[in-house]
Amino acid sequence: MIYFNIYLLCKVIKSAGGYRNDKTPIILVTGFFGAGKTTFIKHLLEQLPPAMKIAVVQNEYASAGIDTAELLSVERKFEVLEVINGSVFCVCLLASFIDSLAEFTDKYKPDLILIEASGLSDPIAIAEMMQHPLLAVRVYLSSVWCIVDALNYSKVSRMNTRLEHQVIIADMLLVNKTDIMEDEPHVLEKSLKNLNSDARILLTTYCRVPQKVFDEFAGQTAAIEKSMEHSNIEPAGRSDINTLVIRTSMKITLDGLHFFISEVEGSLIRMKGFVRIGKGRVIRVQSEFGQSRLSETGIYSGNTELIGLGWNITAGGFGKRFHEVRKSFSQAGNQGKIT
Repeated sequence: MIYFNIYLLCKVIKSAGGYRNDKTPIILVTGFFGAGKTTFIKHLLEQLPPAMKIAVVQNEYASAGIDTAELLSVERKFEVLEVINGSVFCVCLLASFIDSLAEFTDKYKPDLILIEASGLSDPIAIAEMMQHPLLAVRVYLSSVWCIVDALNYSKVSRMNTRLEHQVIIADMLLVNKTDIMEDEPHVLEKSLKNLNSDARILLTTYCRVPQKVFDEFAGQTAAIEKSMEHSNIEPAGRSDINTLVIRTSMKITLDGLHFFISEVEGSLIRMKGFVRIGKGRVIRVQSEFGQSRLSETGIYSGNTELIGLGWNITAGGFGKRFHEVRKSFSQAGNQGKIT
């Protein structure tokens, strides 16, 4: 799983052989209203090494900026970009947010950007947003944390497709408020695993995360200090880490999907999502560093949505090749078997 390791990877690359990654990793923090997203980010800011330059993007539906005020109580320096009165992922704000994030990144040049999404945000949209030319050369989506309200999850998940999407796309599921939840933890864990069997699940109260997890996230202080020692090395080239997204209503055969994955997995750090193969069948795809797993699932009802994080592979090439393979294999009409 990716979790926090992408940030460490970037730091290691930055300090090795004169090759530096000029893109800034983004950690997306999702969760329904009141789940504890701001509390989690506060703890994170308190635990991350002071040497790290952190930027926080806060997305609130109201204009009061209450969450931002709470964050500012943390005794460390970080920069804040506020987006209010709507979701950063809705069409009405998307264009202005892309411009703002690009300008914000250029101005502060952070080591890490934390995005706290609003409770109703559908996180699949941020992966698509990363493909915009203004952002693709500046940032990439490294991991997604979903804060799950253990007390209220069962009450709202049945009514909110976006909440299910937050769980489905997450790398880490932080189950909060376990001290006051009504059901046994294993009941909720089973429900979450049915939606996302590959995410790591961590039970917590007040979003307190063990120090060792923060250490993973930070890439360890020593790694950061080492990268700073070599910060005077001139770049040998720009790192081609790209966020890749395929969203389509067109179906691909299972044989075609296997063929497509075999072609692209070697260039990918991470790939995950759901692919429609016809006859009502949906395949869940999980891949890390060329190790891919496919399984049939009945919990997803949307169109094909496949997200990748890759080296030296363009978003356009990723999607174009998918459709080339889809068309080629559709002529054969063989669905094949999951292997």
